[in-house]
Amino acid sequence: MQEETQVQPQHDNPLVKEVAGHLFTFEEKIFGMSLTQLLTDLGVLTGTFSLTGALPLVPHLISCVLITLVAMVFVHARIQGVALVTWLYLIARSKTIPTKTTWQAHKSNQSRQAPGSKPLPSVQATWIPIDTLHHGIGCKIYQHKKGATIRSWTALEIEGKNIGLLPEHEQLRIFRRFEGFLGGLDFHLQVLSITEQVDAQQAPGVVAQQTALATLSQTPRLRAFQQESIRIQQQHMASCTRTRHVLIVSAASTDAVFQHPNGSPSSVRASAIRLLRFHQRPPVSQAQVLDQLHIRISVVRKAMQHLGMHIWPLQNQEALQLFACCLAPGSAHPTFAPELLASQRGSKNYKKRILGLHGAFVYSSPHARCADEPGILDVADLLAPSAVTIEPDVLQIQAGTQTRYMCTFTITGYGHHLLCGWMQTLHDLGLPLVVSSQMTPIDSRFMILKLEQALTRLESQRLSNQKTLRITRADQTVEANQIRRITHALAARTLKIFDVSITICVHASTMERLEQRCRYLLSHLRDMQLQARPASYQHDLAWQSCLPVGLDRLQHGVKLTSDVVSTMLPGTGGTIGTPTGVFLGYTGSGFSRRPVYLNPWSQDKKIANPHVVVIGETGQGKSWLGKTIATGFMGLGLADVVVLDKDDDYLPLHEALAGESQRYSLARSCPINLFDIPFGPADVDPDDPADILAEFFDNALLTGLALLVTDEESKLSKGEEAYLTTVARATYAACGITSEAIRHDPDTLLKPPPTLADFIKTMQSTPTSSESMRQSLLERLEKASYLFQTGQTSVSLEKPLTIFSIKGLDSKWFALMTYVVQNFLQRHRALKKDDRYLAYIVEEASYLLKHAAGQHYLENWSRSFRKLGIALITLSQHPRDFLEAGQVILSNAGTVFYLGMQRTAVEKLNLPAELERILVEGIPGQCVVRIGNEYAPLSIWSNPVYRALFTTDPVERRAMRMKTQRPGTLPQAPGPSAYAGRASLAMPQQKGQHT
Repeated sequence: MQEETQVQPQHDNPLVKEVAGHLFTFEEKIFGMSLTQLLTDLGVLTGTFSLTGALPLVPHLISCVLITLVAMVFVHARIQGVALVTWLYLIARSKTIPTKTTWQAHKSNQSRQAPGSKPLPSVQATWIPIDTLHHGIGCKIYQHKKGATIRSWTALEIEGKNIGLLPEHEQLRIFRRFEGFLGGLDFHLQVLSITEQVDAQQAPGVVAQQTALATLSQTPRLRAFQQESIRIQQQHMASCTRTRHVLIVSAASTDAVFQHPNGSPSSVRASAIRLLRFHQRPPVSQAQVLDQLHIRISVVRKAMQHLGMHIWPLQNQEALQLFACCLAPGSAHPTFAPELLASQRGSKNYKKRILGLHGAFVYSSPHARCADEPGILDVADLLAPSAVTIEPDVLQIQAGTQTRYMCTFTITGYGHHLLCGWMQTLHDLGLPLVVSSQMTPIDSRFMILKLEQALTRLESQRLSNQKTLRITRADQTVEANQIRRITHALAARTLKIFDVSITICVHASTMERLEQRCRYLLSHLRDMQLQARPASYQHDLAWQSCLPVGLDRLQHGVKLTSDVVSTMLPGTGGTIGTPTGVFLGYTGSGFSRRPVYLNPWSQDKKIANPHVVVIGETGQGKSWLGKTIATGFMGLGLADVVVLDKDDDYLPLHEALAGESQRYSLARSCPINLFDIPFGPADVDPDDPADILAEFFDNALLTGLALLVTDEESKLSKGEEAYLTTVARATYAACGITSEAIRHDPDTLLKPPPTLADFIKTMQSTPTSSESMRQSLLERLEKASYLFQTGQTSVSLEKPLTIFSIKGLDSKWFALMTYVVQNFLQRHRALKKDDRYLAYIVEEASYLLKHAAGQHYLENWSRSFRKLGIALITLSQHPRDFLEAGQVILSNAGTVFYLGMQRTAVEKLNLPAELERILVEGIPGQCVVRIGNEYAPLSIWSNPVYRALFTTDPVERRAMRMKTQRPGTLPQAPGPSAYAGRASLAMPQQKGQHT
């Protein structure tokens, strides 16, 4: 054991898996060509010697030598990694398969065929391996002389977290769970990973934004602004890709579970007796195959859910789209949704049309609803392309008017070490790929027997070398130790060996582009130490192996242990954000960029809390990101936006929208009443004895008064709180608002509340035990009374954007104005109950966190705003302070954006090294986003339309003013149409930046 420990390489990174070298050697000696070549050479030599024995000695020897040499050339010579004899077999096979097939109807017109000519084979009968599709389960029945073979399969799409960006201990936990699942797997599993270009016209996020334009008819400037933004999005999405991962679970009547129901293969003696008795097993029915398939589906779904992945079965239309995506990758795939055509009057049949890969199909149906109707149309007809042409080095597929060229590669060797999640590196290349991984478990008892035979042979060779004083090969000892380790693990059932076959399909619209993509892919495969070869003369088999049917046609497997196979865990590239919402930017780089959307109230992918936090040093793009979110909400018609603007950063946007936004300066006179009650009549429960007015005093009003009469370091005493509560009750009672009146008549809450002037007047006549305290409070209240001279609230949220500017206001009142605005928003939601949500942006939260009462108030609203349909968007340019004082706000935020910050602040986040590097480098516009529990790097979207309004860089703003200012005129804020013109001029620079 000491010797075994010494020869095993030691790794500091537990995420790196060692590929056991003995498996390849064992594969080569037992199942591969070395033993086969030796036996072939001996067979040819002895056979030639016996056949030419009648010749004289010299011709006899010459014939033996020549024939043996020719045979050795055929066996040992290799072309593209395969033996010459195998290469010749592939060439001969390519002459027997139909190289040109076309789509043909079942009742083809025979008159079109020339007399005596051979009819063209059909694509449906030759290449489409599916007969029926019901509830997402496909079936194919192969008829032969001994009966029928039944195959059924289904597709399960999975979506997980970006595992490579999780902490190392979390990555290890997930991969070890997947390794445990593989250790108990006893059936074939296929993993399909499809990378395809994002369709900018059909992307769900873009479609949702275009649909929302109809709701902006009352705001033409905002509508024009949003239209220009959508146009630039579509242009930039030309280089974006998306990756889907699908598990194919299959069952067949030939599986071992049906051949050996007791779980162990029958012995040779039992098999011979059964043959002599002409005993045949009863045929396996389709119901039995389906039952076995459902059992396997349950096992896989439970395992994926245990890994924290979202998994769901594909229904008929989704399964057809997946099939079409693999049959004709890169072409425009139909939705396979039937469309109702105009039916004849009085007819009981309805005409319907459905689009397939070849074209449109019109059929009659007795049902008017547009739903799946199995049995009316042949599935093979819908899925079959128009034509398939097989060439030695490429596969040409025509789907309607589109022609695609495909080239397939098989992985024949792996590097010495594999990093967990290395499969995602292939998809990060940004190439349109279809990667099919076939995993077939091998019986451990059989592998133990073979490994023991190989170990015996190695030990015999070692002892023989010791007796003859010959030097043993260096890798022989290492191989023996690896065999011992693997054998012990197999016997202990902690490891399993799989026959793994990986097929990669690259496709393009032209041969030139296909060659470029193939060279690009092969260069990166070499960098990853992966050995690959093209499936020359076998592109048809490789193409069939990439279909979602759970069948490996190539049979080019490599034997790998389950710990190595676990590094191929699919679903590592989870979708960041929500399917639709505000377009934030891109994750990834180069051609593998993926768009990121955010909808805090999404129904498709729910986020626990709609609140957002943005933290980062100054100049990193916090204000830009806040404005991007705000304009996205308004452009989608999703939410009204209220901004507490500290430095007038939103003033250019307000001027560009002209009358479609409203702005109030709180530095001169606040138009909001400090004493508004944030409740409505609907909040009063007559059966609840709780005092709603007392709740308002304790949780809100005293906080506001504390912000008004105290400084950042002090707070109200118990006596001051009691006295202010007494004065407040008397002031509200004078206006007819009491706890009893509210409980008796909830509409009492609609009465005009008192103002600060009323409160001061009541305090002047309300006695207290400490006259000095009363005078002190009066003095401080009168000193701040200039802030609330307007009396009652005169603000209404009738426009999409409302800006409360606090520029020019003394910093000691920042926290107070934050309380006033938030109290107003709560009352607005209580009275209006609007259908649309509300987004409240606090431009700088550090001033609020400095005050003890302000921090307590902000923490309370971060917990309760969610119930009111308000998303609290908090920004801070003091990361270190916010990470300490704002822990409650961070924990209640469903989405957090971390921008560039100091290393001391980054270390508090406990992020992976790759994400820490992004924050420490501090590149403006580059950030790390956390949505839920998922982390990802994000490049914030930058376009000329936004830059003209959002930038706070004085150099950029001066340059734009110089461009728009004419001689002799003053600069003014242009409308969206003016920005559209500049956007078109600046597009090349922006496109180059993203590419």
